[in-house]
Amino acid sequence: MGAYSTTSRRGSSRAAEDAVSETTPHLVSNQQARKLSRTVSRTLAWLIFVGGLVGAVLGIAGLHVEITVAGLILACTAGLVLLKLRAGGAESD
Repeated sequence: MGAYSTTSRRGSSRAAEDAVSETTPHLVSNQQARKLSRTVSRTLAWLIFVGGLVGAVLGIAGLHVEITVAGLILACTAGLVLLKLRAGGAESD
């Protein structure tokens, strides 16, 4: 037990400060990358969602079942992705 208690706290705190100062730039760039990725994902999901709704409306207006179904599938899938992004964003923020 005596061998473990001989370590000075000053040396270990300096080493910890050095480790934190070395990793801080990486954390900032990772956070920026995550934020950019989250923004791009949300924007793309919203565009697909709106595109699916527009496709469904145009399919209904033109009485085209295939276009309507494809638009609704796109809108529903994008809506689920948006809900997942919303739930995941609340945990990380």
